[in-house]
Amino acid sequence: MRLRLILYPDKQNSILPFNYQYYLASAIYKLLLKVSPAYGQFLHDKGYPAITGRLMKLFTFSKLFIPNSRITKYGLTTCDSSPWILYISSPMIQDFIKNFVKGILEESKIELKIQNFLLLLRVEEINFIPEPNFKFENNFRTLSPIVLSTIIDRNGKKNIYYYRPTDKELSLALENNLRNKLSIVNPEMKIKENFSIQLDHEYINRRLRQKKRLTKKITIKPHTPHATELIGFEIPFRMACDPELMRIAWHCGVGEHNSQGFGMVDIIN
Repeated sequence: MRLRLILYPDKQNSILPFNYQYYLASAIYKLLLKVSPAYGQFLHDKGYPAITGRLMKLFTFSKLFIPNSRITKYGLTTCDSSPWILYISSPMIQDFIKNFVKGILEESKIELKIQNFLLLLRVEEINFIPEPNFKFENNFRTLSPIVLSTIIDRNGKKNIYYYRPTDKELSLALENNLRNKLSIVNPEMKIKENFSIQLDHEYINRRLRQKKRLTKKITIKPHTPHATELIGFEIPFRMACDPELMRIAWHCGVGEHNSQGFGMVDIIN
C-alpha cells in the first residue's frame, strides 16, 4: 500500500540538508516505536528474513518534493508556503502501514532531528494511493535514487562496489533483489523466469551530451563517525517481468537501502 503525505514546515524558509534521508528514516522509526514499541524495535534491529537469509525492512519512501525550492550552500529552502509531498509504501499492511498511519494520526507531525536543530513538518493530509494495473511490461520513473551493491575483490581486499547504469550485471542483480523480497511477501508464489530492465537510453545520452553525471553520491549519517557514502542513480526504465515482481517493486522499492529512502519507483502513464 502506498501513502501520500501533504506536509507543511513549521517555519518559512526552512533549510533541508541535501543528505536528509537518514533523518527522515529516523523520524519514521520514531513514529513506529511510539505506537508499537515491539514492532518498531523488530523492524529497526532486525527485519524480515528472505529465503537467502538476508534481513529486509520491506518499506520505502520517496524524496521530499518541494515546489519552488531554492538551492543554497546549506541545502534546499522554500520560496513560498507551498506544501511538501512525501510518498511512503510497504506491502506489510497490518504491520508497517497500520502502525505508521496510527503514529501520524496521533502525532500529526514528522520531526527531523538534523544535527543541532529540529525541522518540524506538520502533516496536513494523508491519502491512500491506489495500486496501478501491472502488466508484463511497464515504464517506470524513480521517486528516489536506486542503490544496489555487490562485493568485489580488489588487490586481495573485499570492497563494496555500487552498480552503475552501464553495468551489464545490473539487470540480474535487480531481479535477484526483487525475488528476495517476493520470497518474504508471498513465499508460495511461483513466477516466470523472464525478466529484463532497459534503462532509458535517450535520457542517458541527453545527460551525457550535457556533460552531466549519471550517478549521484548520497551520505547516510552525515557529520557522524558512522557516515557512509552510497552511489545511486535516477534514470527512467522499462521493466518486463511477471506482474508479481512489478508489484513488489512498487510496494517495496527497487534495489537496496529502501528503508533509508532509496529505490522508490512509480509507473509512468
